[in-house]
Amino acid sequence: MELWNRYIFLQHIVVALARGMLIAIVLPLIPAVIFGYPLLPTLAVIGSGFLLEYGAAPVGIALGLTPLFVFWVLMCTEIGIFLGLFDIFDSIGHTSPPVAGFLEKSRHFIQKFSLAERYGILGLIPCEIIIGVYANAPVSWVLGWHKYRSLALTMAGYIPSLVLTILVSIGLLGLTFPGRF
Repeated sequence: MELWNRYIFLQHIVVALARGMLIAIVLPLIPAVIFGYPLLPTLAVIGSGFLLEYGAAPVGIALGLTPLFVFWVLMCTEIGIFLGLFDIFDSIGHTSPPVAGFLEKSRHFIQKFSLAERYGILGLIPCEIIIGVYANAPVSWVLGWHKYRSLALTMAGYIPSLVLTILVSIGLLGLTFPGRF
């Protein structure tokens, strides 16, 4: 693994943060502006998405946003978090010799177990449901899994959880506030 100097490292960190923020924050705000969704509830869902991930769906539904829009906002937030974290970790791995050595050891260790090497990436699906994206991005990076394949499997765990949370939110809020939902 090639080590970068500080200038390249900072450049990659800034690009990673910008890309993550663009996907997680700006992309959901575009349809909010175009279709006239209120900005403050949209920002509240984005902020809640950073903390609660798919658990932020009830916040958006309770604030009067449509389920489809809440789905879009939280999907963008999740993708932005994953790609931003993965790229930041990758930049650190290319800068720090101890981290690069740790990565080499981790990747050699996982290669000793053929089942783990072949099917271990599928563990990202339940890991997303139970722990979340803040674990999936570092695990994917440490074990050297392909970024976009890891993102796809992370989303395979996230989407059903998000849909279920939205459906439960609509049902519970409909029972709590009859006539509103």
